[in-house]
Parts: sequence; structure tokens; C-alpha cells
Amino acid sequence: MSQPFPALSDQKQPHAWAITPNSQALTQLAKGIWDCAVQTNQRPLVVLSTAGPLIGVRAALEQNRPKDLPSGIAFLPQVISFTDWLEAAPGAWKFPKKQTDLERWLAVYATLRKHKNLQTWFKAETESGAWGLAQAIVKACDTLSTAVSPQLQKQIHEFIQKNQKETSNLGELCLSEAQALLDSTVAKVYSGMARKVVDQETKVLLEFWRYTASVSDPAFRNQFAIAAHLEASKNANSARPLIWVETADPTPIDQEIIGALLNEYAQYAQVIDVKMDWHDLGLWPESIGAEGGEQARIQALENVKRSQSKGWRLIAAKRFEELAWAAAKTIEQHLIHGKTNLALVAQDRLVARRARALLSRLGPALNIRDETGWKLSTTRAAAALNSWLELIRAPKDGPSSKTLLEFLQNPFLDLGKILNRDAEACIGLIAELEDILVGSKAESGWKTFHLAIEGAQANAAKTSSAMPSTALFELLQFARERHHEWLTLKVDCNKAYQLLQANLQAAGMDKSLEKDSAGKQLLEVLKTFDLSKTQYQQTSIRLSEWLSLLKTVIEGASYQEAGKEAKATLSILPLSSTRMRDFEAVVVVGCDEQQLPAYSEPPLFFSDALNQLLKTSTIAMQFVQQARDLSQLLVSCPSVDLLWQSKSNNGEPLRPSAWIQRLQNQIKWEAIPAQLKKRAFEATPMEMAVAHFDEDLPMPLSMSPSAYKALRDCPYRYYVRSLLGLRKNKEFDEGFDASLAGQTLHKLLKRFYHALKTHEHTNPSLKADPDQRRAWMEKSLNDYSEQEFAVLIEGDARVMGALRDWQKQIPSFVDWQIQRELAGWEYFDGEVKVGFDLPFQDADGNIKMIRIEGYADRYDVNIDNSRIASVIDYKNQRFDRVKVRAEHVLDDPQLLIYARAANEGQESHKLTGHQVQQAEWVALKADVSKGEQKALRSQEVVDMAEMMQQFSKQITEDVEQLWAKKPMQAFAPEGVCQYCEARGVCRKGIW
Repeated sequence: MSQPFPALSDQKQPHAWAITPNSQALTQLAKGIWDCAVQTNQRPLVVLSTAGPLIGVRAALEQNRPKDLPSGIAFLPQVISFTDWLEAAPGAWKFPKKQTDLERWLAVYATLRKHKNLQTWFKAETESGAWGLAQAIVKACDTLSTAVSPQLQKQIHEFIQKNQKETSNLGELCLSEAQALLDSTVAKVYSGMARKVVDQETKVLLEFWRYTASVSDPAFRNQFAIAAHLEASKNANSARPLIWVETADPTPIDQEIIGALLNEYAQYAQVIDVKMDWHDLGLWPESIGAEGGEQARIQALENVKRSQSKGWRLIAAKRFEELAWAAAKTIEQHLIHGKTNLALVAQDRLVARRARALLSRLGPALNIRDETGWKLSTTRAAAALNSWLELIRAPKDGPSSKTLLEFLQNPFLDLGKILNRDAEACIGLIAELEDILVGSKAESGWKTFHLAIEGAQANAAKTSSAMPSTALFELLQFARERHHEWLTLKVDCNKAYQLLQANLQAAGMDKSLEKDSAGKQLLEVLKTFDLSKTQYQQTSIRLSEWLSLLKTVIEGASYQEAGKEAKATLSILPLSSTRMRDFEAVVVVGCDEQQLPAYSEPPLFFSDALNQLLKTSTIAMQFVQQARDLSQLLVSCPSVDLLWQSKSNNGEPLRPSAWIQRLQNQIKWEAIPAQLKKRAFEATPMEMAVAHFDEDLPMPLSMSPSAYKALRDCPYRYYVRSLLGLRKNKEFDEGFDASLAGQTLHKLLKRFYHALKTHEHTNPSLKADPDQRRAWMEKSLNDYSEQEFAVLIEGDARVMGALRDWQKQIPSFVDWQIQRELAGWEYFDGEVKVGFDLPFQDADGNIKMIRIEGYADRYDVNIDNSRIASVIDYKNQRFDRVKVRAEHVLDDPQLLIYARAANEGQESHKLTGHQVQQAEWVALKADVSKGEQKALRSQEVVDMAEMMQQFSKQITEDVEQLWAKKPMQAFAPEGVCQYCEARGVCRKGIW
């Protein structure tokens, strides 16, 4: 039960006042503060142990302001959190310089670098692991400093009074007293073998503490601030009354520090120590008092019976998505009922994030304010910066295509500034570069990227199509120069920061980030790396270490959303942030036995028992505090919905929290299943996809061999790809793409055979001497292979494997070539563009023409009769794959198309006057492990003349059916559908 505000007297000790933290707690507190102002005729100072209730206390003071107050106390009393009060200590500028967390991490990290065995002992071999260890060490050192600060409070106060300028004596004093205290604490906790381990652990920690601890540490600075406040109160003519509001249970060490502060302050002014009275509010014995007992159990039962349990709902959902939807729908119903101040307690943060995404669809009428610590690293601004950091850390040869494009596609990049062009001129530039890199399979490396653009320019000139923009080279050069700067930089903390700032300015990202809410906060985080005025500015550090530190700091930073006006506000917050705050309705997600209560793990180096002796937070204290927070929430809020997932992701049943189960045993409170509105509809099974032509759809006037193969494989596939022009977004493979090796092999083979023909004319012995011919072939093929692959290897070292695999094939390939020459064939030409006009009748009986055209890999002519020719198609495949092609030659008639094109008399090409009577595929990946005699490589088209007749009839019928616009069904076998781009359109696998 709340007590009336005490009558103040001249006693030199704090006045105790207890209030019940129910729905009337803020009103009671506000009236008591005004009572203090009236009794003392002074404007009191109200200090809260936590900052959460600040706004609520100020609002309650405004609402409960007494009438006819004297002018001296008419203003609202000052309300401030304990942390802010310490920061506002008088003369704080005289205190030792406050070190940032970054500076303290660097101090510890420098020590770790000097002693690699420490990193190994702590299992922190990686940079990120070492930074995590540095953070844990700093946190542990702060715990030690806090543990000894009460013993040193008197010495620090004397130090302030003497106004000494040197602080080294104080630091030595702190460390000497702390070491003795820690030794005695460890001795009480551990014994036997465990003590040996702890001795080593404690010894290492103390070494770090000796190196890093100083009067600049937060624990010691707090003592300076307390002493400064006490000195100011002592010297003031009339010190203001101090009202200390304990909104959360303090740790024993904090209670000791605050107790000493209040007792000392009471010597100069009135002090009111306000505590929370849980006797009439706690719903469980542990929330009433730490001692518990039968009396606490009875009182908790009475509190439950008095509570407004009709406003509580327990909702169970079976799946994660169902739980998120239930939370969103529950909040939506509260909004429909006119409630405007709501809270979502994120006991399960993943569910809260999903529910937030669902609620964002309600639009700007709902202001969603996230207080759970939304990571800055999850924003698009941080992703943009990270794309540049990934480019920086790329190897010497250059980044991957994915890394380069991710950076160039980030929305904060100013291409106009980089290229010194208008923004409109840069539209589509990155898409053009992506098409070129994907089309040329340029996976990684600056050299590879340049070659890809040069190849695109050459192809554009060859086909008389639009040339790639010249700005692409400038864009690559910009990124390459910045990348080179980082590779040659002898990194220290200051140089790395300055170069990063210069990069952001050169790319125009600094101005773009300034215009973005998250970007602005990101730039503020980056400013913490400006160590130009500290001792750490010239700290030598590897680039990977500095980048890891940068990512660690950004990962630890929280994104603060800007407030906005709205009809209703939803606060997403942890359970602890609901203390002494008013909400019309609260939804709690994650109320299962695994997540409520939620404990924070003991910090590194400290067990729970050691924490207890160091008087810091323990699991038992966290348990009691969460029980009190939940009791306060249930009692003070008129509507509380508790949701939990009744089945885990593994399908195992989950019960509600034990606290909830205990309440269910005392009151009639059944869980209700999540009720989501279901939509009824009749299922209509899908049928085979069939394309029906639109009358306005233009019919093709030309067709390539690959397009005709698509028509034979699946008419629907041809319709989607060739007629509609739909293409799947091309992506980069994680591994090396074999098609790039195939293209290179085609190129070097053409170069080899042309060189062979030239050398046969200049060196007749090359044709007469078989051994000399074989040796020249093998050497030339190896040399050309090295030359053609060299450029690719420079850009992507993974290509080396493809080269070595091909070089193992060269002796066998030369054997096949010699055998072919003995059979009477010699090389004529390669990469020949050939085609023919195919006459057919359309649906109206009119004669039409369609052009069938493609590039043949190679033509040979007969030595005895030069008018007889042969066509060859290289396949960068195994022989068994090539053999399968021969079994279905009419469905893949590439060789037959090239043969008919060469035989067409009206065509004008190099094969004019020759008659192709033979066709074969040649595998470039023969199984050489079986020996040269068994390494089969070529597969000839059987019954060439008959196949040609069947093909001519077949292609005419197929084209006539196409032009007749008959329905095109998706009937391909699974082997074709497996890699078909149109499968997502035809939905095969569903019908």
C-alpha cells in the first residue's frame, strides 16, 4: 500500500517514502513531489534511477500542479535520470578526459596484438573474435572498477577537495586496493582444481586492468561527478531538496553507492528516498520480497484475486507466422476500438519485427516507435557503406562482379559527380555494365572487367548495334584507383579514417547520406573514428583489422527513428521499459517457457557466484526484477494480451511461461487459439500451359539453330523466349563458368588451325614429316592455350584449372586431328556465318520466307575431292553426352542446318561450290584416362542424306505450324524442363 508523503524535518538523513507501482503510481509520485516543493518552498531535484519514466513523470507533474503556488516554485521540478545527472556535474570539464569505447577497445586490442598467445588462449584468433574479446575485457574491467568504487569513494572525494592536477596517484591507489579485494573474492568462490583455472583467468584480467584502468573509466568518473555534486551542495547557500526515485531494483553495489550519496547529501539538504512497494502488487511470492515465504505466497494469492484479470488474454499460435499475424491483428483491433497509445513488448524480437512489418501496411496514421535497439547495421545506409568496405578488402587482382555491382548499385552513389556528367546521362549505366559482365561471364578481376567491355564494343561494331558507353571505363577506373589506394596504404587509425572520408566525398556518398535519417546517424558513428587528437591516431593496424573494427562498431550502434505526428502510437519495447509508463493496451509476444523470463548471460570471466560476491547483477536478481515488471504491467494496464508460440520450430510443444501457468492455477484463465480470418475458395487444378497467339503478335522472320531447338524441345518455351522476349534475370555463378572456357577453346582452335595452314606453306617439311608435325601441333596448341587463357587467368585465377584440364587433352586431340587427316580431311575454315532462306506457306496459302542462320564451328574439305566438305561442331563436353545428341539429331539439328546452309547454291559464302556430305560432333573432354586408343572423341551423323531429307521436311512443317498460330503447349520432358527459364511461367510441377 502506498504511504503518504512524509512530513519533512531537519533530520540529517534521508526520508523514506514508498509508493505502489500501479496505475496510480505516477499521480502519487507527482503529488508527493509537489508536496515536497510546498514544504521546503524550493524547486526540488528529482533523479530517476532509470530514464524510461522521465516523460511520464513530467506529464504527471504538469497534470497535478497545485493551484496558487508561490512564484518561486511555480515551475516544474527538474526531473532527470541518474546518468544524465552525473554527466551534468558542476566542473565536469575539469575531470580526466572521458575515453570513448573505441579508444578503450584499441588499448586492449594493442595489448592482445603484442601477446598472440593471449588471443589463442581466449579462442579469439580472428579479427572479429579479437574485437569481441576486447569489448568483453573492457566490460569486465568496468565491473571490477565498480566493485571497488565504494571503498575508494572517500579517497576520490578528498582528491576533488584537494584539487590535485595529477591523477597517477589515484590510479595506483585504485589498482592496489582492487587487487586485494579481487583476490579475497576469488578465494571465497573457487577451490580445488577450479581455483587453478580461475587464478590464471583472474591474473590475465588483472594484467589488462593494470594496463587499461584509469581515472577516465566510467566507474571512477561517476565518483568524480558524485563528489562534485556533493561539493556544490555543501558550498551552496541553500541546496535544493533531492528526491531519489528507485524505479528498478538496484544491484547491491549500486545500492551501496547510492546509499552513501544520499546520506552525504542529506547533510546539506532534504533527501527523500522513494522506493517501490510491491506488497499489494506482486502476483508471485518472489515479486513481493526476495525472502518469499508463506506470508508472501498468501499475499500474492490475494493480489491475484483483486487484480483486473478480465483484461488479460492468453493467445496461443502454432507457427511463427501465425503468431506474428495474431499480434498484428490484436493491435489492429485495439486501434479499431479507438485506443491510441499502445505497446508491443518484444520478448520474442523476431516475432516483433515481423509484426512491425505487417503493421507498417496501416500507413502513416500509425506511428511505430521501436525502443528495442534497432540495429543501424540493418539500414540501407549501412548496407551502402558495407558494399564499399567489401570492395576495399578485395584482393589485389580486383573484386568479384557481385561485389563491384553491389557497390555501384547502392542508392547513395552519385554517378554524376564521379563521371562529371549530368545525372540524366548516367541513367541505365550500371544496368548496361551488369548486362556486359553477366553476358561475358566476367566473374572477377579488374582486367576481366575491362576485357568484357572491350569485347562488348567489338561485338557492337561487328553487328552494327549500339556501342557501350565510354563512361564504363571511367567508372571502372574510379573504383580501381580507390581500391589501389587502400592496397598501398600503410594503415594506421588516422590514415584509414581520413581515406574513408575522402572516398565518401569523391563518390558523393557523404552528401547523399546526410539527406537520409539513417545515413546521418551512420556519419555520426563514423566520426567516432576520428582519433586525430588522441594517442591512438598512429596506432598501426592491418586493413582487415580496421575494417573488422568498423563493422563491429556499426553493428553495435542503434538506429533512432525520427518521431512523427500520427493518430495513434505503437511503442515496441522490452519488458523492462514498461515500468511506470501508461499504455491503453499492451501486447506481449514470446510468453513461452523458453523466453519468459529472459536472462542475460554472465559476462566473460565472471560466474554467477562471482557476480554475487562482487555485488553485481545475478540471475536470481534478474528473475525477481522481471517478475515485478510483469506484475506491474498486468496490474497497471487495463488490457494485456499475452501471446506465445505453442509449437517450436522443431514441432515440439511449448507451454506458456511458468508464471502464467501459476496464474492459471489460481484463476479461471484459459488460452484461446489465434483466430485469423480464413478465406474460403474452390481449388481449380492447373492444366498444362498452352499459349494462344494474339492477333497483333508479330511472327519471326529469322531463326537461329538454338531457337529452332527450343521450338522442338517445347513450343511454349519458344513462345516465351523468342516471341515474347522474356528472359530470366541472369546471375553470376559462385564457381567458374565452363561456358567461358568453351568460348576460349573455340577461339584458340581457330587460331591454331589458321597458323597450321600458314606454316604448311612456309615449311613444307611440316607436312611431310609426321613426327615433326605432331610435335609442332602439340607445342603450338599449348602455346596458344597459354596465351588465350592468360588474360582470363589474370582476371580470375580459377580459370587455371580449366586450362590445365584442356592441356591434358591436347595429345589426344592432336591424335584425333592426325587420324582425321589420314582419313582424307583437311581444315578449311572456322567460325563461319552461314544460313539459308526457307520457303513455306502461311495459313492463307501464301509463300513466305524465313531466314535460318547461325555460326558453324568448323568446315573441312576432302583432300581427294575438294568439292566434298564436312561440318564439325565442337562440344566442351564428355563423349557420352555427345553420343546422346546423335540419338536425337532431328530435335537438335544444328549440324544439319549448317550442312544445308553450305549446300545452298544461291548463298554467297566461303563454302560456295562445296557439298557437305558428312557432319560430326567433336568432344573436347574425352576420357583420356582410358588410353589414347580408347579416348573416343568424335560422333558422326549416321545416314546423313536421309537425315537431311527428314530435317528439311520437318523444319518446313514446324515453321508452317508456327505461322499458322496454332496453340503451343508445354510438353517437354523433365530433362529439358529442369533448366528451362520459362518453367516459372508455365508452372510445370503444379499441373
